[in-house]
Amino acid sequence: MPFSGIKSRGRFGYFTLALLLAGVAGGVNAIGFFAFGVRISHMTGNVSWFGESFAAGRLDNALGAGQLVIAFILGAITSEALLETSRHRARGQYIPALAVEIFMLGFVAFWGHHRPETHEELLTHGLAFSMGLQNALTTRVSGAVVRPTHLTGVLTDLGIQIVRMAVWVLDGGRKEGVRGFLRRLFELPVAPQFERARLQLGLALAFILGSFIGSFLFLTFGTIVLLLPCVGLLAVIAIDLSIMTTHSPVAST
Repeated sequence: MPFSGIKSRGRFGYFTLALLLAGVAGGVNAIGFFAFGVRISHMTGNVSWFGESFAAGRLDNALGAGQLVIAFILGAITSEALLETSRHRARGQYIPALAVEIFMLGFVAFWGHHRPETHEELLTHGLAFSMGLQNALTTRVSGAVVRPTHLTGVLTDLGIQIVRMAVWVLDGGRKEGVRGFLRRLFELPVAPQFERARLQLGLALAFILGSFIGSFLFLTFGTIVLLLPCVGLLAVIAIDLSIMTTHSPVAST
């Protein structure tokens, strides 16, 4: 169960944090695609793009894909280093990493708004760095349960959980007939063993919602809309400082 060692208010805070970060990731990915034509945090696709371009002799494309991957990795390294320096705090452990991400997204927002046709590669690298940082942060905090910048693992886990939920409900029917089937069906939204499934569904919906809002606002206002994810990250900082997420020091991995 995700965050199983955390009290109920703490779990609510962590779930809210995870959903906010997934929404931010969806928005940044959508804005990055509309602004620069690349999937910022889709590292599987970027690595494939690198291999395909290198094999076809398109070295400029291979270099661009490779730089995105490196920027993402550097973001993850930065996140881990910052977490190590603050892991003994009772609150605010994640603020240094989140502050770096806010700065990076704000820089890209203002630069892309005022000088949209200059240093485009630098801006995409900044976004990839931000997503690598965010993904590493949430992976560490959740014990590798949540990776909010991509949905492959989320949707895989959700598919597995859907089958388990169906089996659980049907088992109730086999044991107690129609009454048992209906009882388990109505208990499904709160059954503790499916807490992870509810989280994964929430992450997918938050990512989709972030993508929709990011796309819609970008088409109206342009790159400056990247300031909106910064507001979401400020909300994450507020949650980190609140009593909902008072936590033990993050374990070093």
